[in-house]
Amino acid sequence: MVKGAIEYAPSTFEERGAAVAFTTPLLSQTRVRRGERSKLEVLIPSLSQGTGIYVVAWKAVPDMVSMTMHDRYLHGLIVKEEACSPQEIRRATLRAARRGLAGPQAAQAARRALEEDEEQGTLTHYLLVLSILKAAGLESPEMLKAGIDTDEGQRLTRQLMTRAAESLRMDAALLYARLADIAAVAAPVGLAHAPRPGRLTRGLNDLKCFRDGMTGWARDVPGDASPVAEFCAEVAQHTIAIGERVLGDFHRRMDGIGPLMRDWDDAFIRVRAQAARMGWLLDGWSHITGAWEVAQGEDRHRQAATVNDLFRILPLLPRKESSRDFVEDAKQVTPAHRRSVRMLEDWRTGQMDIDAIRRIEAVKARAP
Repeated sequence: MVKGAIEYAPSTFEERGAAVAFTTPLLSQTRVRRGERSKLEVLIPSLSQGTGIYVVAWKAVPDMVSMTMHDRYLHGLIVKEEACSPQEIRRATLRAARRGLAGPQAAQAARRALEEDEEQGTLTHYLLVLSILKAAGLESPEMLKAGIDTDEGQRLTRQLMTRAAESLRMDAALLYARLADIAAVAAPVGLAHAPRPGRLTRGLNDLKCFRDGMTGWARDVPGDASPVAEFCAEVAQHTIAIGERVLGDFHRRMDGIGPLMRDWDDAFIRVRAQAARMGWLLDGWSHITGAWEVAQGEDRHRQAATVNDLFRILPLLPRKESSRDFVEDAKQVTPAHRRSVRMLEDWRTGQMDIDAIRRIEAVKARAP
């Protein structure tokens, strides 16, 4: 079912939907959300280069669009799991890419991303154990020397964590359960004192590089695509400013691990909400930053085409998340975008564009 073109000005992240990394050019980075009666629906940008959005029942998409094999499999996973949060969509995307349906390089990148997720989870859990012991005044050189992954290190850890639980006035099993919950929430963001930033923190850093790249390109390559690039940089900067505030607050709360464990019911909800907000803020940006990095090896004509493609899928902030109305600002940029697009290839015919698919797969070959 197609509801027709609507003016797209979402109030919340959930209304904006989560970006899906399809390889079919027409569907690339379209967004899925829960609609009426909690049914999944997809938001497809207007095919006529306008600002409208088509709302389509999720299950109807394969009947409307000629999809790649990868996209049919990914679509089926999302239908089966009814996924619509950035974390759920990412998990389904990695499962699809791991099968090799988007090429061997994308499969390798997906496997590497899953391995990194597991390593980050283990590291975060270990660092949180150390934080809890430090908060309880139970730091142990012997445990650090033995290593937490050895039998002796685990024995010492259990002893110390039992004492830490007593210090925090809670059952040891409860402390371990809360530790596992908080580690799962914190791992994608990463801890402030971790030797390697978490995936979302790296994404925020990548967004800063993208902002600088767009600003420099708009200055050095004057033309119809220049104001489009400037707008992309402005949206990125606004997202960065909010993301840095959320990240700073998240890290401050995580640093107070003792109070977090004691005041669990309220504190954990807040930390989990901040981590989820980071995920929503950065949703869709990894494809954009990756696409722009890939475009650095191409000529200015192709880079201008990339700028216009990115404008179409730019993750504009919902009204409740920003005091600035980027939807209205986008309307001011649209005339320049249309002039620039006419000079380039027909970028939204809805037919299988093999070159476009290859460019999308090149972005997927980067670790998500």
